[in-house]
Amino acid sequence: MQSPTITQGGTPDTDISRRAVGTFIAVVLGHILVDFMGMSVWPVYKTLAGLDVAKAGWIATIIAMSGTALQPLFGSIADRFGPRRVVLLGTLLTSLALFLGPLVDYRAALDSHLPELFGLSGFYLVVFIILAAGRLGQDMFHPAGAGLAGNFSARRGSTFLAVFIAVGSIGFGLSQIGFRTAYNALGHHTEIFFIPVIIIWIIIWKWCQPTEPLNAQRISVIASIKSLRPVAGPIMVLFLILSILAGVNSGLFFLLPEFAHERGYPAWVGQGGAFAILVLGATIFMVPMGHLADRIGRRRTLIAAIILSAVSYHVVVRLTLPLPAFIVLCLVCGAVSGSVNPLGVAFGQRIALRENVSIVSAILMGWAWCLGSTVPSIVGELYVRLDHNASQTLVYLGFANIGMVILGFLLPSIADDKS
Repeated sequence: MQSPTITQGGTPDTDISRRAVGTFIAVVLGHILVDFMGMSVWPVYKTLAGLDVAKAGWIATIIAMSGTALQPLFGSIADRFGPRRVVLLGTLLTSLALFLGPLVDYRAALDSHLPELFGLSGFYLVVFIILAAGRLGQDMFHPAGAGLAGNFSARRGSTFLAVFIAVGSIGFGLSQIGFRTAYNALGHHTEIFFIPVIIIWIIIWKWCQPTEPLNAQRISVIASIKSLRPVAGPIMVLFLILSILAGVNSGLFFLLPEFAHERGYPAWVGQGGAFAILVLGATIFMVPMGHLADRIGRRRTLIAAIILSAVSYHVVVRLTLPLPAFIVLCLVCGAVSGSVNPLGVAFGQRIALRENVSIVSAILMGWAWCLGSTVPSIVGELYVRLDHNASQTLVYLGFANIGMVILGFLLPSIADDKS
């Protein structure tokens, strides 16, 4: 390990502490960026651009599965060589999704000049490439960023990981509203967001300075996965829980524009409004839930969140309520369902070895989302087969929550968890 550098007027300990705080702030800022861009804007973009819902669902599934499947590899790279390069490159790649807006104006030209491939016209091919690059950036960033955030404090890992995910959710929640606003107000010129993106990326480049790779021994990705054998059972249970959660949320987010229109809500509700409210609830509730888990026990807090998530989802998709009541319900649903992911990842990081935190994060955030990413294609096809009935489609999807609740009770207790 390199000797710490003593800055002018400082000590080795204070210099390391400043670098750690700066790195934590940098990865939090990076999380805002990557969740604001990439695949986050796809559900509202498909509606604004008038794309085929079933085809858009298959595009989302193929891209998300391909990228998220690689997250353990990116996690291993971050563990072996240090997360700084992974964080910086991932953040930059994700910004390519900002080209989606102006691309609509060239749809006819792209269709006429580019050949059809795999059933996709020229326009859809270019969209696919842009989305794939953006998704790759998101999948590069998340395991490295989560590993750094979760290890910022050994005693308060759940709390700081919740802060990391919650602040990133601000970007996630604002993505569709921000994209829709720029798309409509600026004549599709969503690339205007490149200006603040570059400014924030420079700040991340300057502040993200981890003192060393998380694992100085630099073991391979296969060896990292093999080292998880003693906790393979609990990790598998967590993986299935978070996969179901990711799938149900992906399906809900994907059909929100159609669902809101079907229920007769104003256009802004379906074009990013309801999505932002759901994510706002998650953002507000994540950190208190992480703190609660650190105080009263991770297992019991996680199980309670899983049960409340399943119940609140069915209330949202089954009841037709006035707009104010619907907004409150979305806020509550987002609050409880949004807390399951950080609690689950923190639980997994706690039961695994410290040198494997990035690859555990990649499995629980990457492979879980990979499996969950099959859902947009499923609900897209089901939506068409049910005569474009979004409400009934989402009701059928919600039955998967039963399995998530059952799996929650299979989670083991951990040694230093509160009883």
